[in-house]
Order: sequence, then structure tokens, then C-alpha cells
Amino acid sequence: MEKIQPFKTAAEAIDSLDNGGRFYNIFTHSHDQKISEAEVSKVAGLFFEKQKAMLFLEMAMDKLDASAKAEVVGRFDDNLKAGYEKFKPVVLSPAEALNGPDAANVIIRGTPKSVHSDTYLTGFILVPVVNVFTLIPVSEYYDAYEIRDEVSGEVIVLAAARDKERLPETHIIMGGVLKTPDANEEGRAPGKRFLEVSYYVEEML
Repeated sequence: MEKIQPFKTAAEAIDSLDNGGRFYNIFTHSHDQKISEAEVSKVAGLFFEKQKAMLFLEMAMDKLDASAKAEVVGRFDDNLKAGYEKFKPVVLSPAEALNGPDAANVIIRGTPKSVHSDTYLTGFILVPVVNVFTLIPVSEYYDAYEIRDEVSGEVIVLAAARDKERLPETHIIMGGVLKTPDANEEGRAPGKRFLEVSYYVEEML
């Protein structure tokens, strides 16, 4: 997962996002008053990951007030508007995320606590290995954390890929995708639901 430095103003966001995309994006142009999906992907460092790009975009605009955010969104081209509406993250409490829609972009706030992956992450995920997909235990692929809901006391498990930066154990904003691991080859029940965290933003309390 990666730390995001949110835009401070609409002008900063527009200047960064209206960048013309990569060299092969011949139909996008910098500073043309329109922001495209290709331009967002360039800022996010992504290729062909529309859902993740929309998560990055929403979290990068987290510190903008309503009018500033509306100004930025007003520059989106039609394709970006459609992708943003389709994959716009929902902000949930940890307890709400336990019953949130599978495969949805979700943003939650809280203080993650590192826990043992083997205990908290069960089930299997498909991972590409030499041009084929194979099932591996979730606990071998991710580091595990938990966040406890301040009202209900319920806990949601977070998973962060082990080849990425570890989550800081301070109060932060996290964005990711809700996932339910697959059953294994013997047909055992699917593993526990978790939030696969891709990005975080430091939150000033």
C-alpha cells in the first residue's frame, strides 16, 4: 500500500491531474481544462487499473472542501465521470464494512493494529505464477491488521501486501477493496472477509 499526499486546493489538484497523460495518450492534452482517466492513472502510477485509479483519486481529494472538490470533478471528461461514478469509494465505519458490498472500493478511518496473519487471514486467493493462476493461502501474501469499531467494538481485518510499506499504527484514513477469500481445493468454506488496503492518508486529529 502507498501513502497519499492529498491535494490542498482545487487549483493544485487541477494542475496535477490535467497533465496530458503518458506519451502514447495522443488524445489527451495538458492544461486543456479537461481531466481524463489516462491523466489520473499517470498521477497514480497505474496502468489499466480503473477501479484502483478511482480509489486513488477520491483519497487524493480527501482534504478538499465540498466546493473545491466539485470544481475538480467538474473538469472530468465523460469517460472519467462514468468510471468515477461506477467505482467511487463508499465511506464506512469498521462495523459497516463487515457487511459492505464485496469487491467495492471502501474508505475507513481508524488505528490499525498489527496481528498474526495466520490467525486473522484464512482462505485462499488466486495469484499469477508464471503465466498461470494458482491458489495460495491469504496469510502468505498479506500482512494482517485489525481495526476495532469505536461504537460496537466489532473488528474488521485489514490486509496489506507484504512487498509494500507497512501501515503505521496511528489514526489514519485507509482505502481499499473488500474481499472474501475463496475456498480451497477441498471445498472448505471461504475465508473471513477483509479489506485489502491499497492507500492511506495521515489524518490530523
